[in-house]
Amino acid sequence: MSSEDNSLSEKIRNGIKEIEEEHNIKLSTTQKILCAIEGQVVTLLDVLYGDVELFVLEQKIEKADEDIAEKLEINVGDEVDIREVIIHKHGRPLVYGLSYIPKDRCSNTVVEKLLSEKQTTGRIMLEHEIETITKIRNIDVRKPTATITNLFHTNEDLLVREYVLIHKKNVVIWSKEAYPISYFKE
Repeated sequence: MSSEDNSLSEKIRNGIKEIEEEHNIKLSTTQKILCAIEGQVVTLLDVLYGDVELFVLEQKIEKADEDIAEKLEINVGDEVDIREVIIHKHGRPLVYGLSYIPKDRCSNTVVEKLLSEKQTTGRIMLEHEIETITKIRNIDVRKPTATITNLFHTNEDLLVREYVLIHKKNVVIWSKEAYPISYFKE
């Protein structure tokens, strides 16, 4: 393990510890794994619950504003696929996801799949054997938006993880995953 890997692991451990101390909570082992997993949570959710499903709430291609351009390390105005989803099991929402995917960094086939199929971005990347490195950017507790309150039928705080997937030294996906703090306590 390189020193960079050690410092990343330490950063994640410290982030989890800070969340627990700041919010006076104890995260479960499953929650800690969901925060720290180097990849998308769908793999772990499949193991825990059997095959989970994806429901696309909204998907559109827009021009990147300053915030999105910074997250993806692209130019303002570049086209980005914005994808808002819920990962669920039998209609019970498990995780809310928001992804920004720079169109110019994906093959036409991948863009078509993103727009037409109800597959997670992680499954599409695996299917096309696109090797990526995951870099967790932030782990935090936040207040829910109105959309998330309606989806999960609660206004409790959310455990949120933001990360990027890097392919050939370029960010190919920025993603945020969130779920109510009471989830995955078992």
